[in-house]
Amino acid sequence: MTIKYGLHKCLQFGLAGLLGWLSANISTAKTQAQQSNIVPDKTLGAESSQVISNFQGQPIEVITGGASRQINLFHSFQEFDISEGRGAYFLSPSADTALPAVMRYSSSN
Repeated sequence: MTIKYGLHKCLQFGLAGLLGWLSANISTAKTQAQQSNIVPDKTLGAESSQVISNFQGQPIEVITGGASRQINLFHSFQEFDISEGRGAYFLSPSADTALPAVMRYSSSN
């Protein structure tokens, strides 16, 4: 009777572990599939934007850099697509207004 009980518990733990592994992998794949597509272009040269994906483990993109002119901050992108459930934030310690420009348009239905 002890052998049957031990085998039964072992199968339960094995099944629970397998289900946990599957759900973690499905969740990770879903998160990766929802990644935003923000691609800075090179029109601003050394002042081009930088994109930090999954900022502090959150589903957000933080955009830094850009060309600062007086109180304005200019950004230029080849592509700027924010996936559903995600956000994008422009981070600048000195500018009052961020002015992004997307140089290529493609519709995502």
